[in-house]
Amino acid sequence: MRIAFTLRRSVALTCLVLVMWQVTRAQESKSPRNCTGLHAGITAQLTQGYSEPSVMIAFLLLNDSETAQSTAPESWELVIDGKELEDSRYIFGNGPGPTGGYGTLAPGATFNFGKALPIAKYFSELREYRISWKSRYFQSSTVIVKIPAPKP
Repeated sequence: MRIAFTLRRSVALTCLVLVMWQVTRAQESKSPRNCTGLHAGITAQLTQGYSEPSVMIAFLLLNDSETAQSTAPESWELVIDGKELEDSRYIFGNGPGPTGGYGTLAPGATFNFGKALPIAKYFSELREYRISWKSRYFQSSTVIVKIPAPKP
């Protein structure tokens, strides 16, 4: 139980660092529309999962504006190797979410959640995969996860 808590805490901290890095980069930009709004962070790591080996993806969405922002969860797409997953709506709609849903994010608030994707279904080849998260209102950075050969 303590390992799971520590793992969630480290994933959340990593996501927060990524988002803050993106926010800092956006604030250095000369384009005013890049300075505030929604900013997305993502991390990925291999895990045993509940019943099979999986890639655990942690998501963090930050509203750094002074007004509530629509997150439009119906437009969220998980992208693997440049291709939007056809079942993104199922992935994001399945499992627990915040009270009141993901529709609007208050000023300064965050959504922080994770999804486990079975390796057999989404990462069937032994190679590196590039993963990102996007919507009409934000775009995360891209992370790379390498699927190794199973241990004998």
